[in-house]
Amino acid sequence: MSRPPVPPRRNVPAIPPRESSIEVPAPTGIAARIASLQLDQIARSPLERPAVKRNSSLQAPEKAPPPPPPRRNVPSAPPPRDDSRAQRDAQLAKALSRPPPPPPLPKRADSQPPPLPARSVSTPSVPPRRLPPRLPTPPPEPEYEEEEPEYEEEQEYEQHSDEGYQSQTDSCIKCYDFSAVDAHAALFPRQQVSSIPQLAYDLTAPFESETEKARAIFYWLHCNIVYDCDSFFSGNISASTAESTLQSGLAVCDGYAGMFVSLAEHAGLQAHKVVGHGKGFGYAALGPDEACPPESSNHAWNCVLMDGEWRLLDSCWGAGALMGASYTQRFAPVWFTSTPAEFGRRHFPTDPSYQLISDEDGGPVSWPDYILAPEEPTVYGDFDTQNFMRDLLQPATAEIQSGGWVSFHIFKQCEHMSREIEDNYVYFINAPDDTKTTLEVNAEGGWSANIYMPRGLAGDVSLNFVTKIDNRDAKGLAPQTFKNSIGRKSMAWQGLAKWRLI
Repeated sequence: MSRPPVPPRRNVPAIPPRESSIEVPAPTGIAARIASLQLDQIARSPLERPAVKRNSSLQAPEKAPPPPPPRRNVPSAPPPRDDSRAQRDAQLAKALSRPPPPPPLPKRADSQPPPLPARSVSTPSVPPRRLPPRLPTPPPEPEYEEEEPEYEEEQEYEQHSDEGYQSQTDSCIKCYDFSAVDAHAALFPRQQVSSIPQLAYDLTAPFESETEKARAIFYWLHCNIVYDCDSFFSGNISASTAESTLQSGLAVCDGYAGMFVSLAEHAGLQAHKVVGHGKGFGYAALGPDEACPPESSNHAWNCVLMDGEWRLLDSCWGAGALMGASYTQRFAPVWFTSTPAEFGRRHFPTDPSYQLISDEDGGPVSWPDYILAPEEPTVYGDFDTQNFMRDLLQPATAEIQSGGWVSFHIFKQCEHMSREIEDNYVYFINAPDDTKTTLEVNAEGGWSANIYMPRGLAGDVSLNFVTKIDNRDAKGLAPQTFKNSIGRKSMAWQGLAKWRLI
């Protein structure tokens, strides 16, 4: 199956010439409920989203979101500005006038938002710089998983880069091609950055779309900021600023979220730091008979207005993961593209309005539903790099009961991603008795297998994909060819998910 042509990207707007001596650097409660929300979102076409138009780039709609709860004051007295920047200041002021996210409410046709208060905008005086040309896209780094940063169990499978099919469908953030944005963001190493305002300008100036601007900041944090393991494990975590994080190159979740806000605001975006609970390092699901613990907070992330739509992102978990006591720096784009329902499985904000779930969709999830949710299956990083949706993975709980039939189901993250044999690998279930059963394409557009698990059989049940056969790349391998090759040809595979058969 041939991939659809990718439309040419827009030209970078020319920067007004100014003298500058700066050099350009070298180049079943919550699970069922969330699944119901996600399936409802799949039923709606992604093209119905008003936030993004179907053209060669992500565009902002003319209508701003509803008004917010009270937010922090912005300095009303801007510093002296150069007259040559007056036009850009006016545009930036207009962009920053949009409100932060409100508590979700049911939509009413007869309701009109009240007028917004005037907001003064301070624009840093940043010397324009000639931007370097975009480089060819490097292959994405392998996937990850983290309470601070996200934690992933060590596994015998090596991590695999993202080779999933990507269609250039601008109306869907999950399959939008950010490769050029990521390549541009990688051109500005931290050691050569002169200031936060200059960095924000360099990262976002080529892009008109707010989504692309936010992605550039998100990817830069992955490339340049390392999780501060020493401070985290010693408990000696001190407050940080964007400037101190830039200088040290170290941060915990609060530092990542705070620096994202600083860079975003200097770039003309609206972004907020959100605090709450994260099911990351050190988290263990509670047993069915355990009492609900009091609500707690251990993590921080961001809520960002991107092209008319408030979205949640976690730049700390997106930058890497803890593997035991050490930190692995690797890119996790799933924490940039997750829906509120997907994001909410692992994040619980102190302010429930930041769940971004409206009353007509069931309203915010409660703390007991969130923290008492059954343990989910272990999901490895390649599950994300192969573009599968965590919310629709079945079985949805970590334990499987033996003595009956078990149905396994996986689905791609969106309907634009190819399910053709030539664009995918063979996916199979490996039972404790080493029986291998392939998943076949189902009528709903995913892959499924129904497997009988004999009573008394116990151990790990794993979902895998075949990476090599006879030392050749196994993408495009037919399921029947895999079955015929078992025991006859050399094979290599990697893990996607794991359950416990009891």
